[in-house]
Parts: sequence; structure tokens; C-alpha cells
Amino acid sequence: MEVFTKKYLPILFILPIIFNACQGGEDKKMDEKKEPSLKGKNILMVIASNNFRDEEFKEPHSLFLTEGANVVIASTDTNEAKGMLGMKVKPDILIEEVKPLDFDAIILVGGSGSTELWENKKLHEHLRNAYENKKVIGAICLSPVTLVKAGILKGKSVTCYETPEVVQIFKENDVGLTGKSVDVIEQIITANGPPAAKEYAEKIIEFLK
Repeated sequence: MEVFTKKYLPILFILPIIFNACQGGEDKKMDEKKEPSLKGKNILMVIASNNFRDEEFKEPHSLFLTEGANVVIASTDTNEAKGMLGMKVKPDILIEEVKPLDFDAIILVGGSGSTELWENKKLHEHLRNAYENKKVIGAICLSPVTLVKAGILKGKSVTCYETPEVVQIFKENDVGLTGKSVDVIEQIITANGPPAAKEYAEKIIEFLK
């Protein structure tokens, strides 16, 4: 018995240390499992009733949900909206019913159908309200034109999908075009089309954290 004790005493002494070290590692791993970065954040995504751009909705929407945000979808009606590539989305609320100060961000989805929102006075009002209250504002593809029409970009430069009509509208309203994939000025994030959708969404998330 005495021989056994002498032989294995060092091992018996080391085992608790190893066990505690392992436990500490597990505790550390648990600590590293942080809450989603956008938990408690409310995001409004605005889409056209028809021909919104699928990727420009899907990529940001997916990332926002993954990060724990509450996402509400608004449009000109609550019938099922159809994307340019066939995606179908059921809006939650009418643009007229939106209370912009209930949201941390207002995000405009682009696509050929987004031109229907360029002259939407109620949306302009929401955007001005959001801008004045330092909310995050995002617009991609053709939808930055809505920001121009809302009057919140005068004297600034952003990016947008460029067509001759878009270039003329920007020029007439004293807004510059940077030509970048993704651009940021103040709390406004803009992007020029589908290939930039992921980077654009990540930049919005960065601002909302």
C-alpha cells in the first residue's frame, strides 16, 4: 500500500489541476458564446410591390435575422410582392402605417420596381424623420434615388446604380455620385447593386452594433 501511494501520489496530485484547467477552458468557451450583435434592434426593410431585387432583399434580411434583429417589411400594399428573379415576400405593414422612430434603421431594397417608391411622399417623410433622429438609413441599387427625392442627400455624395436618368436626377438635386460599390456618409449607407449586397448588409450591421 505504501509503495502504491508513493508511486501514484504525483499523478493523484496532478489530476485535479488538469481537471480544473479543462473546466476553466469550458467556462471560457461558454463566455465566448456572446449574444447576437443586433439583439433588441428593430429594422424596417422597404420593398417595391413588384420587381424588387431578390439578392438585395435576401442577403441583408438573412444577415439581420442571424444577428438577432427584429425585421419588419413594408411596401405600398401587403399583398405578396414578387422579386425580379421570382422570390416572393409578404410585407408586414403598409408604408403609410410605419412609425419611423420605432426602428433603429430603415433599409430600402432596390431593383427595377423600386422606381415606384422614388416619389412616395410618405416614405420621404419617414426618411427625413429617421435622418433627423440619427437612425441608420440604407439604400441599394436604384433606391438611393428615393433618398435624393426625400431631400436628405443635398450637397453629399453617395453611390447608386447609374443610368442616364439617375445621373440627371442626382445632378439636378446637387448630389454627387462616387461610383463605389458601397459608400458611407454620416449614418447613411448606400450600395450600387446585387454584387455589393453582402458588404452593404455587413456595413449596416456594423453601424447598428
